[in-house]
Amino acid sequence: MKTLNQIYRYTSDCQFPDEDWQKVLAYCRKRFKGGDIRVSQIPKSTSTYQEFLDWIEFGFGAGDFVSYGNTMGVVGNSTPAGVILAAYCDYDGNLIVNDMEVLEPGRLKPLDEARILQMKRLLFEKGVDFHVRFGKFEKLYTPKKYFYGTIENPNSDEPNVGMFLESDNSKYHFLAYLEGDELKMDYWVDSNYTPLKPALEADIKRLHAATSKQGWFYNERCHQFVKAPKKGKNNVYWYLNENFELVMDRDNGSKKHLDRFKAGNYILDYTEGLFFMKEVKKMRGKA
Repeated sequence: MKTLNQIYRYTSDCQFPDEDWQKVLAYCRKRFKGGDIRVSQIPKSTSTYQEFLDWIEFGFGAGDFVSYGNTMGVVGNSTPAGVILAAYCDYDGNLIVNDMEVLEPGRLKPLDEARILQMKRLLFEKGVDFHVRFGKFEKLYTPKKYFYGTIENPNSDEPNVGMFLESDNSKYHFLAYLEGDELKMDYWVDSNYTPLKPALEADIKRLHAATSKQGWFYNERCHQFVKAPKKGKNNVYWYLNENFELVMDRDNGSKKHLDRFKAGNYILDYTEGLFFMKEVKKMRGKA
């Protein structure tokens, strides 16, 4: 089964008869509820709807790891006109990041798990990642701390997503990590050389919806996910107003108090509040 990005690559490389193109769009609407599939501007091949279905079922898609005789590689694009490898290993096992036409596509076979891991490691060590949607290699993506990253989920069309903290080779540390429907906090992921990719807005919303559902809120001030506000004595807390003055308020459960808490502007200790006010004024040149 092909991913949406693999289908995007195939349809970007192929020109369809009008009636067949409408069937391709209907397929994508049914399976992906859309998919932003567009008519190819620079087709490399022609394709019928039946050839598209045969490719879905039996062909290789961009980004697939394959063996080809005694070597192995990464599919760059695959159309009825032929298959191009975007990277491959020579007979000595050296990684070559360059296009190679497959002269006998029938000899291509799926790569076994052990060699897939070997190929991923070679690409990781070279610092490159194959972008399936655009059919080309790019520099490995490493998010800044507290930014977001995704990791491919082989069991879902939606990737796993997390708020990034740090990495140790191909192991990634996340402040919060959503794997399928399972939320994990302060979690290390051993990616087995599967690269991180930038998170889309929809991915970020999925992560925060999952944290919110379990009562976690992201505190901007301390860069931590924290549980719903702990009420102070008599529900009293302090916050900074628009003039950067420390103000006391009582939490009656209304939305404004929760909004302040989410923004990190919810302080239970008065002395801590004074220090916070001083630091904020200093940063804004108002001290």
